[in-house]
Amino acid sequence: MVARERVTGRLDLGTGCLGTVGNVLWLLFAGWHLALAHLVLAAGCAITIIGIPFAFQHLKLAIASLMPIGMTVVEVP
Repeated sequence: MVARERVTGRLDLGTGCLGTVGNVLWLLFAGWHLALAHLVLAAGCAITIIGIPFAFQHLKLAIASLMPIGMTVVEVP
């Protein structure tokens, strides 16, 4: 996940000042719940060898769920 400003080259509602306010509200009311759930699920998946790749994906989702406003998902070449 990267800032949408880096992809489009311009500011918009989510990458400006209101995006920061939205991210703080998101973090307080929903973000930490989702991040904690993904961390618990990552720990559960990491117990087995088969689940380790899924645990890594849960860790990525935990980071993404903390402050998602103004971010976009891009494919890594």
